[in-house]
Amino acid sequence: MGKHHSVASQPRHVPRLILTVALIVCGILSLVGLVRTWPSSDPINVAPEFSQTFTFNLKQVAGTVELVEEGSCQSPSAQQVFDSGPVDSLEAGEQGCQRAIIRIDEGPDAGRHTLLISSGMPGDPEYHEGAKVLLTSSDGRYAFSDYDRGTALLIWGVVIALAVIAFAAWRGLRALLGLAITLSMVVIYLLPALLRGGNGISLAVIGGASVLYLVLFLVHGVNWKTASALAGTLIALGLAAGLANWMIHSANLRGLGSEDNLKILLYLPDVSVRGLMLCGFIIGALGVLNDVTIAQASTVNELAALNPASSPWRLFLGAMKVGRDHIASMIYTLVLSYTGAALPLLLLIELSERSFWHILSSDIVATELLRSGIGALALTLAVPLTTLIAAVTVPAHGSASQLLSTGEHQAHSAHQSSAE
Repeated sequence: MGKHHSVASQPRHVPRLILTVALIVCGILSLVGLVRTWPSSDPINVAPEFSQTFTFNLKQVAGTVELVEEGSCQSPSAQQVFDSGPVDSLEAGEQGCQRAIIRIDEGPDAGRHTLLISSGMPGDPEYHEGAKVLLTSSDGRYAFSDYDRGTALLIWGVVIALAVIAFAAWRGLRALLGLAITLSMVVIYLLPALLRGGNGISLAVIGGASVLYLVLFLVHGVNWKTASALAGTLIALGLAAGLANWMIHSANLRGLGSEDNLKILLYLPDVSVRGLMLCGFIIGALGVLNDVTIAQASTVNELAALNPASSPWRLFLGAMKVGRDHIASMIYTLVLSYTGAALPLLLLIELSERSFWHILSSDIVATELLRSGIGALALTLAVPLTTLIAAVTVPAHGSASQLLSTGEHQAHSAHQSSAE
C-alpha cells in the first residue's frame, strides 16, 4: 500500500521550489528597488505661493468654547483678543447671531479670549459650551479653523482596535501591526519620493511589493498558503501597473478635473499628475488584490484538508467556483466604494446640462471609472492565478506530520475492517 499512494498526496517539490525561488528573487528586486528609489534629503521644489495660499499651512492653536449666546452679528471685538469681555450689545431690531467666547489654550495669547460670530449660514460652525476647537491666527486676529477631533478619534480608534482583537484574537493584533507598517511605508517612503519627482508607477510597484512581503507573512504566517497569495498578488500587481499605464494613455486622462491635481500642478512642478494618477490606481487596486488572493489560497487549503486525495486540477476547479462568486461580488463592491467617495461630485453632475455620455467621458468621471476598471481587471486576473499557484503548492499533502497522521488513520481503519 505504501507504494501506491495517490499522486495527489505526494509533496509538490518542484512547484514549491519554483515558488520559493521566484519569491526570493522578487523580494531581492523589491529590496534593491526600495534602496535605489528611497527619497533623498534634498529640499522639495515647492512654489513660493504654497506657504501663503494653502489652508493647511496656517498655524493652528487650541481653544475651548466657554460661553455661547445670541447677540449682535457684528462686534468690534470679533476675532480680537481680550481679557474681560466683548464690547458691544444686541441692537434693537437686529437679527441675533450665535456668539461664542473662546478661551485660547496655547500660543502667545494662551489664557486670553476671543469672540467668534456665526450667522447660521450653510457651512458656518455651530458652537457648544465646553467644545474643543482649533483657531487660526493671523496678525493678532483669530478665526475658526476646525473642531478638535483628537480625543474622539483616539477613543474610536481604541474601540475599533479592541473589537478587532476580541474577534480575531492574535491574528487581529498582527493585522493592526500590518496596518501600522503599511501607513508607515506610505508616509516615510511613498509620499516623500513622489514629492521629489519619483516615477509614480515604479514607486507604487516597489512600495506595494515591499509592504506585501512584510505584512502578509506577519498577519497570515509563514506557510505555503501565504506564499501562494503573495505570488498571485505580485503577478496581478505587475499586470495592474501595465494596464493602468495603458488605460491612462489610451484614454488621454490628464487628471485636471480634480481640484487637488490642479493644486499639485500649480505648487509642485516636479510632480507628474499622470504619474500620481498611476500610483493611485495601483495602490487602490492593491488592497482588493490582497483580500481576494488570501481568500483563494485559504479556499484551496481548506479543500485540500477536507480531501487530501484531490488532484491539483480538482482543487483548482473547486476553488474557482468560490473565486467566481468573489469576483462578482467584489466588482460591484468596488463600484459602490468609489460611488460613495464621489457622491458629492455625482450630485453636482446630475444637475448639469451635459448629455449622459459626455458626463461619463469627462476627465474627472472617466478617471474614476477607469480606476474601478483597473481594480476589477486586476481582481479578475488575480483569482485564477492565485488559485492555480495554491493548487499545486498549498495542499497539506505536503506536510510530513499530516501525511503520517493520514497514513496512520487509514491503517487503523483497515485493521478494524479486517478484524470485523
